[in-house]
Amino acid sequence: MAHDVWFDTDENRALLAICARKLIANIGVGGIIWGGINIVIGLVVLQESMIGIGALVLGVMMLGTGIRALQSPTLGVLLAETIVTVCLLLWNIGVSILEFKVDGAFDPRGIIFPLIIAITFANYYRKLSYIREQISSVPQEKIKATKAMCKTLVKKKLKDEPFIVETSDRKCRVQLMDDSAFFIQRDLMRAFIAPKEEVRTAIAKPDAKSLKLTFNHPVAELKYRFDKKNSKKLNMWLATRPAAAPPPAAPGTAA
Repeated sequence: MAHDVWFDTDENRALLAICARKLIANIGVGGIIWGGINIVIGLVVLQESMIGIGALVLGVMMLGTGIRALQSPTLGVLLAETIVTVCLLLWNIGVSILEFKVDGAFDPRGIIFPLIIAITFANYYRKLSYIREQISSVPQEKIKATKAMCKTLVKKKLKDEPFIVETSDRKCRVQLMDDSAFFIQRDLMRAFIAPKEEVRTAIAKPDAKSLKLTFNHPVAELKYRFDKKNSKKLNMWLATRPAAAPPPAAPGTAA
């Protein structure tokens, strides 16, 4: 999907890579669950037909790639998970075709769920593929530092912090700086630094008492809502501008 060009800054690409590793790890949990389900399916089908060994083997592979995603969340692991999900989809399609030939009945419910999972995995891989190098090159120390920063920001009390605002659902906090704002979600799934003017542009209705911001993030469209109190703090920050630099001294005059 098209995204705002300022997301391509070095700092935002680094933050995107860190969040992508978190996303891949979460997808790995889904892979473990999906693998376990198919292992059970394979064992059940194997009692009646040898075709169940396909689901059993693929289920074990899915389980293994899911565990690997937790241990080493890279794009290569996500690709492996995607390939296994496609193979599981093909296995389900093959079983449905065989059942249709034998019984003359076709039940699409056995295909819909595997299809959704395969599309979901493939879509995430497509969206993250352009930051392959960043995902693999982010040092563990930087990931730990970002997590520590997130925890520190979350623990701060809003009433004592005039330059921190929080979304209405409390899932995202924003550190307001001189010319930019640091958005970070509690789950560390999204984190980015937005220039002040881009924050202003993202506001749907600047005159509203409760502000709504929309950003075209590289992975997904992000929407943040703020209550009246936090909206007021955000508007006050937007109203402040950096102090103008003093005019240069005229030639021949003392500085």
